[in-house]
Amino acid sequence: MQQKLSAVLLSFGAVAVLLAGCAAPSPQGGNAPEPQDAVADSTAMSTTLDYIEAGLPDLEGASLAFIVECATQNAFCQTRWEGAQDAAEAVGAKITLFDAGFDPNAQLAQTQDAILQDFDGYILSPVADATGCANFELLQETGKPVVNINSPMCGNADYTEGTAGFVAMQTESFFLEHVENAFSLCEGECEAIAVGGFIGSDLFTRWENAIQRALESYPNVTLVSDQPGNFDPAAALTVVQDALLANPDAEIVVSSWDDMTRGVEEGIRAAGKVPGEDVRIYSVGGTDYGVGQVEAGAWDSTTILLPYEESYYGIVQLARAIDTGEMTPGFTYLAESPLVLDGPGSLFITVDNADGFTPEY
Repeated sequence: MQQKLSAVLLSFGAVAVLLAGCAAPSPQGGNAPEPQDAVADSTAMSTTLDYIEAGLPDLEGASLAFIVECATQNAFCQTRWEGAQDAAEAVGAKITLFDAGFDPNAQLAQTQDAILQDFDGYILSPVADATGCANFELLQETGKPVVNINSPMCGNADYTEGTAGFVAMQTESFFLEHVENAFSLCEGECEAIAVGGFIGSDLFTRWENAIQRALESYPNVTLVSDQPGNFDPAAALTVVQDALLANPDAEIVVSSWDDMTRGVEEGIRAAGKVPGEDVRIYSVGGTDYGVGQVEAGAWDSTTILLPYEESYYGIVQLARAIDTGEMTPGFTYLAESPLVLDGPGSLFITVDNADGFTPEY
């Protein structure tokens, strides 16, 4: 185990060096990157739903560790933690939170702590791909089931072999769907602005890769500004206002988070333009605020995320592994969940289908 921990620490150091060397991306970005195509496994989804429908087991006080990159920092993380707690209660298990606050070093320490506490099963939402993989290998040595949620790891586009399941939305393929949807609605030559999260994060890398791939598919779209907004409305306001003052013909803005898109909208106004008329907005989140802005006509769409189901289904898959010893291999893609298929029928909430979707956060 000591040798394994030393290898993990070296892995964390390598990631830190890589992050320190990251720079702001070029607006045009060059050639599209090698694709990381996540492939949904409808069997994984149906198995999870069938297990719920058949009646969840009573695990009689089994202990679960919820080792995640965030739990209190924003509405997404808070709602996901609520889903985990509700699912744990439904299966009669005790759940303990390990919130890394987006810090990979903190997540390593918490993983070690969780192992010492000897839980019956683990949920892991990694801060980063490489460090998350190292943490997973440590957890795997316990012989207890580990379910991966939210972010793929170990260089995989989706499911990691050996986990008891993978439940998520925000893969590279998800962001590609979002950006291509926006670009496909451009008529003729079209200038676009992109606002993402934190440089150096896996989420930002997947976002950037998706944008570059979408540009390859839509040569009529020119990306005139591609900047991080750090999920901060104030930062997004400045980015978009400056981009529009320099590129007044830009028609669309693609954003990776509804709360940040508040700033996108205000940046458009600050540049003397009207959101939804002069500049169209395509956001990610499916939040109560975002859906409201779509219905009001200020945003063209918000793409659904389902944090509550992400953790709830993850706990269900973990409970199934503990109860029966059976894993749920494959990518349980929440775009195939009943909330989407039986609701709006699409990931993209527009004024035409907004009444078929009830935001959960």
